[in-house]
Amino acid sequence: MNAVAEEVQLQSMLNGVDIPPCPAVLIELDAELKKDIPDQREIARLISQDVALSGHVMLIANSPAFSTGRKLVSIMQAINVLGMQSIFSLVVSQLLKLALAGDQDAAMDRFWESSAQTARVSAELAKRLRCVRPDVAYTFGLFHDCGIPLLMKRFSQTREVLASANAAEDRGFTDVEDAMMGTNHAVVGYFLAKRWHLADFVAEGVLYHHDYSVLVKPGSVSDTARALIAVCVLAEHIIRLHGSGNGEQEWDKAASNACAYFDLSLGAVDDLIDDLIDWLG
Repeated sequence: MNAVAEEVQLQSMLNGVDIPPCPAVLIELDAELKKDIPDQREIARLISQDVALSGHVMLIANSPAFSTGRKLVSIMQAINVLGMQSIFSLVVSQLLKLALAGDQDAAMDRFWESSAQTARVSAELAKRLRCVRPDVAYTFGLFHDCGIPLLMKRFSQTREVLASANAAEDRGFTDVEDAMMGTNHAVVGYFLAKRWHLADFVAEGVLYHHDYSVLVKPGSVSDTARALIAVCVLAEHIIRLHGSGNGEQEWDKAASNACAYFDLSLGAVDDLIDDLIDWLG
């Protein structure tokens, strides 16, 4: 199947899920970042136009996860410390929260807190494994499940479906979603990532992040997408172990292929998991 036909087939799987339009500020930021020499002052100006957005960026930039030991007081300082791509990810994150906000705000708060933790652990794993840039891993950790809030807005049974998919031992996660809702969060997230100008390898990783066969099939998806998928599923496993002491079925499905991708034995990965659990405190 060629790329156009595949895209059409994927679109047919949206099953009535509405993908929100990309905000104008994000379109302008993306256009500036794609220039050969992006203008930091223009990026700072665009962000500063929205008081709530710039306040969020400064809050995150001054958080313990990114702290440099001195308080940042301007968007320009935040850009210099975090880099323009990280700033873009923070902006996308905040705008997505606003666009995807629904009636279940408490549930959405937990979703974004979980995504932020996955992003943080993914970045640390990427740093230790040296398989992908930590800032790229952070972005993917933040957005890999971005289709879930849209499914929740479209289907009242989404929470129950996701629980069933997570508990399934002998079926793929998205296969369960497809059977029960006619679509899945990976397809929805892929179109959201594309429409919101996330990098192509992020969108590709989102689409395939429950298909662990790609980890042992070089060329099936981009090398960066494969690295992101492997790092993210390991990060989520570590977070679950740290929080409840129990892993989940997804790691059981992914473990052998992830270990093969990292070229590490299961024992070596278990040691890495223990180190990261200690790192989380």
